[in-house]
Amino acid sequence: MKLCTLHTSDKFMELMTVPFTRPFLKLHPALDQLDIADSSIIIETQANGGPTPAVARRMFNYLQAAVDAGADGVLVTCTSVNSVTKKLRELLPIPVISIEEPVAAEAVAAGSRIGILSSVATSAKPVRETILEQAAAAGCEVDVSIVVADGAFEALMSGDRDLHDEKIRQALESLAPQVDVVVFAQLSMALVKHPEYEIPVLKLGLSGYEAAYQAMKEKQQTKQTQHKEQQGGRP
Repeated sequence: MKLCTLHTSDKFMELMTVPFTRPFLKLHPALDQLDIADSSIIIETQANGGPTPAVARRMFNYLQAAVDAGADGVLVTCTSVNSVTKKLRELLPIPVISIEEPVAAEAVAAGSRIGILSSVATSAKPVRETILEQAAAAGCEVDVSIVVADGAFEALMSGDRDLHDEKIRQALESLAPQVDVVVFAQLSMALVKHPEYEIPVLKLGLSGYEAAYQAMKEKQQTKQTQHKEQQGGRP
């Protein structure tokens, strides 16, 4: 099987590939993998307060390119565009997963007061929508609050990881006492080191990769079952 990871950062090697993709591939050595990256997507999404039709068109083209390249599934590592991800996957013949989805389900199971901590405003609301979707599916009522660590994302993109991490820690310190569980809204935040809290602090990461992998396996098994049924039904 082959997994495509679709990124919206030109720093994907530093933020995604080295800390997450490579360790994941070591766990699944038979899995092939390819990257597609376009940093203009997050720039345009931020400038417009959310993904534009042009962003959606580009993402569809990238997803179709992944299919053409033989990918069996796609993991989209940017939460700011997850509304587009969820719509476009209905048009694709392979599973397309947004990286926050398994963490959102975990957050709903962890408590009713859920805090979202984001380094960029365009990620917070999409992650909130995913959490609300998961809560509705589970029959739960949740209260979701959002805190944005202003300037953190810009610091990271300019190469100042220390400033980025400090801004995240400061925001986390103020948010943690108010909620039952905190969700970090972006994969780029997952490497931030912080004090332990009495509540869970959930981060995006390998769980998203595993969700994509399991979706690919299920799709493959369904195809195999259908093929056997077709073979068995021949005269």
